[in-house]
Amino acid sequence: MMEYIGTWQLGGLSHAGQILAPATRPWITDLAALCPYEGLQPGNLPEFERDPDWNNWALTDSPQDPSERLNWHVFQQGGTRYLVADRMLMSRVSWQDLDDAGYVFGTEVSIDGKPFRCRLLTGGDTPHDDPYLGATGPNEWDALVGGGGALSAPQPDPTNSAKPLSPDHLNSAHNKLWNWFGAVSWTVEPVAHRADGRACRGYHGPTYFYVNTVDHRHEDIGWRPVLEEVL
Repeated sequence: MMEYIGTWQLGGLSHAGQILAPATRPWITDLAALCPYEGLQPGNLPEFERDPDWNNWALTDSPQDPSERLNWHVFQQGGTRYLVADRMLMSRVSWQDLDDAGYVFGTEVSIDGKPFRCRLLTGGDTPHDDPYLGATGPNEWDALVGGGGALSAPQPDPTNSAKPLSPDHLNSAHNKLWNWFGAVSWTVEPVAHRADGRACRGYHGPTYFYVNTVDHRHEDIGWRPVLEEVL
């Protein structure tokens, strides 16, 4: 069974050669059409749509300044280690954009001299009747982020899935670890019975199941990678 190891700092994200520190407000970046609750500040995630050229974006070696390093939750099963980003790295990026760069099913990257396969988490292809309960079948999002399939993994509180969203969700212990509030992360799977639909997870709760169109770029949907390392 997968085991939760803890949190690490590793690598960085750069745009046009400039290191971008992890977002301090890693949620929806434009509140004009959709606002989780009154008084919330807009998120400050980088937006891929502003410069949709992967040649200008890169995962880098660990910056010297710890505040600029990416944060990961680390899991291990057998001889493989999995580092899951603790927040989205960018928004306004489509599933198709990520697939074009190889980041959906996996592409090789090197960070601090170590090879990793960078991809998306699986998220299931069919939601429960209550989308707060996640997917009907086994998937990495529910197992790792939701804590249902990893020894010692942080567990969400039932109040994390209460309606409507409020400051309590934003400030909850589980959200401070995983940053799912107001942020929908793309996952691998096409949605059952919808060719152009892709599963994305989060926003309303830690295991909330949402569907969006493969080539859409939105202010609340983004890229949360997992790094897979063979030990």
